[in-house]
Amino acid sequence: MKEENATPYPQRTEDICDVVCEPTTDYGKTIAYQGTTIANALKDYYTFPMNREKVDVLKWIVAQPDFTELQRFSTAEYKIYTLYTNQYDEILKTGEIPNNLQIAQKFVANGYDVFLLSNPKATKSADFIICKRNCLYYVEGKTSTGGSSIEHRFEKGATQADRIVVNFIGVPQTSKITDLTQKVFFSNTTLTELIFFKGRRMIVITRTDCIAKDFAKRFKRIWNSKK
Repeated sequence: MKEENATPYPQRTEDICDVVCEPTTDYGKTIAYQGTTIANALKDYYTFPMNREKVDVLKWIVAQPDFTELQRFSTAEYKIYTLYTNQYDEILKTGEIPNNLQIAQKFVANGYDVFLLSNPKATKSADFIICKRNCLYYVEGKTSTGGSSIEHRFEKGATQADRIVVNFIGVPQTSKITDLTQKVFFSNTTLTELIFFKGRRMIVITRTDCIAKDFAKRFKRIWNSKK
C-alpha cells in the first residue's frame, strides 16, 4: 500500500477494480487466495463457503498497491484508504462529504483502519473493509434519518455483507430500531452484526444479543446512554 508503488488511476471506479494486480504477501507469508482483479475478488468472496477463504480474499484486496491514503481524513494512528482519490477530490471541492466517507471517519474515531471499496458494475459488493488488531471485516454501509426507508436499507444491506453499519442522522425512536433490529436478524440468517453510529458513538449488536429475552430493555438503555 505504499504510494510510490501505486499504478496510475483509471478514470472510473469499475476500471480501477479491473486493474490486474500482482500476487501479494501478508506479513511475509504468501496469501492463500491469489486473485486477478479486485472486481473478481469481490465476486469470489460471495462464492466461498468458508470464513477462512473469505478472510484470505479480504487480505488480498487490502494488500493491493492501488490503495492510497486519504490523508485529509486519516489520523496519525488510523487511516482511510481509497482506490479513487481523484474522484473524492472532485466531490470534496463542492464542500460536501459523501455518506460513506462520513461513516469511514467514524470508524477511524473508534480505532479502525478503513478501506473504501468502489462498486464494480454487475458485481454485488459492500462498501468497506475495516481493520482492527489485524482482524478484517467486510461491511455494508447505510445512512438513515430513521424514517420509512430504514427497513428497506436494513434488508438490502443484509444481502451485501454479514455486517451492516447504519449511520443515523437525527434520533429515531428506540422502539422502532429495536423491532427492526430483531426483524432483520430473524429474516437474514447470514447476518452476524449490526453496527450503529449515533453521533460518533459506535453501538454493536450481535445475533446473540438480539435473541436475549431482555434485548429490548438492554438496547434501550445502551441507545439512550451518553457514553
